[in-house]
Amino acid sequence: MQVDDRPVVSICIPTHNDSTVVQDALRSALLQTYTPLEIVIVDNHSADETWRIVTAMAERDSRVRCVRNVEDIGMARNFSACIRAAHGDYVLILCSDDVLRDGCVALLAAALDGYPDAVLAACGRTRTDQSLRPERVLRARLEKEEVRAADLLRECFIHGNRIGEPSAVMFRRLSAHRGFNADYSQALDLEMWFHLLGQGTAVLLPESLCYIRQHADQITRANILSGRIVADKRLLFRQYARTVEPSLALWEKLIWDARMASSAARASAAGGVVDVAEIAEIFCRIPFLYLFLPLARIAWRVRSLFTVFVYSRKNAN
Repeated sequence: MQVDDRPVVSICIPTHNDSTVVQDALRSALLQTYTPLEIVIVDNHSADETWRIVTAMAERDSRVRCVRNVEDIGMARNFSACIRAAHGDYVLILCSDDVLRDGCVALLAAALDGYPDAVLAACGRTRTDQSLRPERVLRARLEKEEVRAADLLRECFIHGNRIGEPSAVMFRRLSAHRGFNADYSQALDLEMWFHLLGQGTAVLLPESLCYIRQHADQITRANILSGRIVADKRLLFRQYARTVEPSLALWEKLIWDARMASSAARASAAGGVVDVAEIAEIFCRIPFLYLFLPLARIAWRVRSLFTVFVYSRKNAN
């Protein structure tokens, strides 16, 4: 590729056995009018029709480039392979079950252009069902805002991933050259955002510019059963608690503890096994054990029973 032809933005689509949804993701990338743009598909050694589908679509558009791993290297390493394969200054990792809305790339790229200290730009996103029917909109801000790294790191540490899923975030490729941390399963995107925030600010846009598909096959469910969600929270605590703790009020520390209790109770309610006695990555142990954990167990048990009841009623009708 000639220097003059180098894209400014790389839309990277990591995929693995996603033949039923990857066409939607790729079509939405192809509809982006921003230039210069490349679309890089990194297939993690799919065993279904994914590779045939994406290569056939790539033949019809010169912006598309396909890469195939010789073996399954896992989700985090495949995400990192996307960064290595990208040529653009800016990278957006479009998950293969998600869809970009028109103008998404242009608005996120303009945000990074306009704020040279920002290492990432994130937009609002619309959660949908499996058929892409909208369910709710999530956004970190009601107005466009450049946010200091320390403030956003603290906010996400306490309240969860306010920045968003990978499909809603564009970042500077050179700032992310380390790649995604393969020690994480569920929170690998949030850990990457924390890593990037160690290098600059973030620009948050209120517009919902992508659809995040929710469906039964997502890895989240396996991570709940295996306890990986709890394990990832423990890792985040060990990596970043020292950074944020000096700025935290007591009530914010208690929010972290309550969220940890909720994750542990959720895994138990789903049939997973989590040894709460091993969880040391909390701020206040007595409220965690004797208040938050019992309440979370009751809440998730009631939710499980309600879900079973609703499912039974649907089948009966």
